[in-house]
Amino acid sequence: MQGIFRSFFTVSFYTLLSRVLGFVRDIFIARFLGSTVTADAFFVAFRIPNFFRRVLAEGAYSAALVPVFSGVVIDSKDDQEAADFVENTMSLLLLVTILLTIIFYFGMPYIIQVLAPGFSENKEAFDLAVHFGKIIFPYLIFISLVAHFTSIINVHGKFAAGAFAPAILNISFILSLFLLTPYLSSAGHALAYGVLIGGLFQFIFMYQAVLQLYRPRIRLPHLNEKLRKFFSLFFPGIIGSGVIQLNIIIGTIIASFLPVGAISHIYYADRLNQLPLAIFGIAMGVVLLPSLSKAIKENNTQEIETTQNRSLEFCLLISLPSAAGLFILSYPIINILFERGAFLSNDTFYTSQVLSIFALGLPAYILIKVLVTCFFAREDTKTPLYISIISVIINVVLSLLLIGSMREMGIALATAISAWVNALLLFLILYFKKNLTLDNQLFKSSFKIIISVIIMVIACYFLNNFLFSNILDLNTFIKILILLIIIGASKIIYLAMIFMLKVLTIDDLKRYMRK
Repeated sequence: MQGIFRSFFTVSFYTLLSRVLGFVRDIFIARFLGSTVTADAFFVAFRIPNFFRRVLAEGAYSAALVPVFSGVVIDSKDDQEAADFVENTMSLLLLVTILLTIIFYFGMPYIIQVLAPGFSENKEAFDLAVHFGKIIFPYLIFISLVAHFTSIINVHGKFAAGAFAPAILNISFILSLFLLTPYLSSAGHALAYGVLIGGLFQFIFMYQAVLQLYRPRIRLPHLNEKLRKFFSLFFPGIIGSGVIQLNIIIGTIIASFLPVGAISHIYYADRLNQLPLAIFGIAMGVVLLPSLSKAIKENNTQEIETTQNRSLEFCLLISLPSAAGLFILSYPIINILFERGAFLSNDTFYTSQVLSIFALGLPAYILIKVLVTCFFAREDTKTPLYISIISVIINVVLSLLLIGSMREMGIALATAISAWVNALLLFLILYFKKNLTLDNQLFKSSFKIIISVIIMVIACYFLNNFLFSNILDLNTFIKILILLIIIGASKIIYLAMIFMLKVLTIDDLKRYMRK
């Protein structure tokens, strides 16, 4: 477990760096675009490759490749078999993504009609979304290869490069806004080209990283036994691992029928909700998959049980206070980060409401990342697929029922509820299949974590009401200072409770961080 947690902290650090840059990016996007027609059009267009990015880089592709490639590395007598597998999968991936890019490029008007049917009543929004989509979509080729290289080096216990790569995209976004906007029709056009440029540099960076292990060459792909096994895991995993993203896309489709700005409100709220999910949930899934796959292949029962229980424990330790903090502090966070330029006070209100509701589902989102990994490590991608279908159906039905009375907040609530259903079903199936045995430490720790969160919530609530009672009259520097004080005080209270109740000890931290 020490190795897992050291790798986790590595991935978390670089992910945090990337997400901080992402927030800087979103601050500038909000300043340049706000919640305008151009903003809505760009966010719809960006949903397409972003969905593929999250499913590939953080989901199905890695989930299918890592267990198979781990077996190749463990079983192969020399490096040639592993090198052949790397080349074969890369070449096939490149061929498929080029074909998809061509199809999507010419079919972009039809795709936008599906993703944002409400745009049919707004020609400007529709035309812009189609145009942005055509510029952005070749990004799919680059990010798919980035996902491939990331999975390869992760199997070899090298996580830093893959975790840092997303930061390159955020840097490209920021530079494009300032450097390209004066020469193009709008900031939306600058962002679209920024996606493409960022993808290219991500690819170059990861290719240099994988060269330390292999020198993959493009060739005609050969469908062998290992590749067939990979595809048998990959195709069901696309939906299974991408359920959160599918739910967000569904939210975008339904929100396209709402007044201008609704899509942007969901986007900004989702970005903030994704921060703890990426830092902790996705990071844990990335490092857990290779380790758990290896333990299962070696039939190390004790290692399997310990790894799964401590991963769940850690998820609860992080996700519950994060969700509580986002729920209580949603308004000041949105106000400080985005309310300037084209982003108005009305946008702050709606975005903060969406964020509060998204936060209710945050622990479920993080648990899903860990629980799905437990299936993927056992080369089972079909069960998460079936559960995902159930979750998506629930999300669609609830969104349609709630949108009339709650606008975009109804979409957020539907997404949160469907996430909890997803997490619960994943857990129950693992438990009743006896693939997950809960130990006493997990039960005791969970109770103590909940007590600690309750104490933290009470403190955070009163501090927020007292210090931010008249937020609009404060200047930005003072608001940032107050927010940091509230977050810092809440964190200290939570950590004090965690150590006092002995959920964690100083010796535990030293053991996990020991090199």
